[in-house]
Amino acid sequence: MDTIGKGDPYVEIWLDNDSKKHKTDARSGTATPVWDKFFHYFVNGHKELNIRVLDEDVVTDELIGLAKISLDEVYKNHYVDQWVGLPDEKISGSCNGQVRVILEFWPTS
Repeated sequence: MDTIGKGDPYVEIWLDNDSKKHKTDARSGTATPVWDKFFHYFVNGHKELNIRVLDEDVVTDELIGLAKISLDEVYKNHYVDQWVGLPDEKISGSCNGQVRVILEFWPTS
């Protein structure tokens, strides 16, 4: 974090172990960022969506938290709207915040 409670957070998302990642822009100087971004994936056969939030820094970006969302519910209900906790990897049981994720699934023929 750059100053007390503020940072330049951004999000990376990807499916399972896929190397293709999508990334949002960093939101400068905030602890409550809003991205309002849409990403489209062909999810056939994938089981999990990974969400990593980082603080953009000049030298090395700092991990805020990493969450994994099972795609089972979105396959079943075609829609998921949930807040996902961002666990702190340094402090067991601690959370560095949460991110709201809305997932929609449109089956193809």
